[in-house]
Amino acid sequence: MSGVLYILLLLVPVQERPDYPLRDGRPTSKGIDRYVEEKADALILEFQNFIGDTLYNANIYTEDLSKNEDQNPLELGNYYPNEIFINNAEIFIGYELEWLPWQSRDTIISSNLFVKAAVLHELMHHYIYQVGIEMLRVDQIEVDRAYQSFFRIYSDRGDPGSRFIEEGLCEYVTVKMNEIITPRRPYIPRKASDLSLPENAHDVYYRYSAYCLKDFLDTTGLKQGIKLLLHNPPPTSAEMLKPELFFSRLEGIE
Repeated sequence: MSGVLYILLLLVPVQERPDYPLRDGRPTSKGIDRYVEEKADALILEFQNFIGDTLYNANIYTEDLSKNEDQNPLELGNYYPNEIFINNAEIFIGYELEWLPWQSRDTIISSNLFVKAAVLHELMHHYIYQVGIEMLRVDQIEVDRAYQSFFRIYSDRGDPGSRFIEEGLCEYVTVKMNEIITPRRPYIPRKASDLSLPENAHDVYYRYSAYCLKDFLDTTGLKQGIKLLLHNPPPTSAEMLKPELFFSRLEGIE
């Protein structure tokens, strides 16, 4: 799934960009539509340059996801195989973090509410899907069924372990690309009940998961790390609380 709303301690207006209008300091729906339409190819190229690999069949659209009764109205984007939908509801605080004045950034403890960050997050979901297909069809490497779209149709798509890994990978990349503002101290759950509380969902599946994956991915490299993660069953709740248990049982790939 996609990135959700960060809790902001203070919202500030962002710098006006002539081509991409604002309303009350926020990107407008029409502005988001125009930004995604005009910037999609450039953002894909920027993402490819960062990961050092090629994306195939990534199609990016905009849609008012706040009107979808089946999901959180604050979803920033949705990913389906080969199709990315960015929310054009007026919930973002800026088009790009780079356009936010430095004096304004200092007043925000954390935020992912940037259109560019949402696009990159969803592109990473597509890359994870693409790597999984490559493993199965080209490398002949097994992908755990928790990460295979076919099996998800008949199982729980909200499996906490696979969600933890996939959202963590996406958050890891957007942080590495300096497109979101992250808190200095990561949230760390202490007990199993911390993982299931709705109010903790973003802290657990985005901030904490990226924190857990950072050293592993920094060591393996992004693509190899993705392959190792997809090859192995996702972490249990106990392993999410103690990630060293998860990483110690990962089986390598030949």
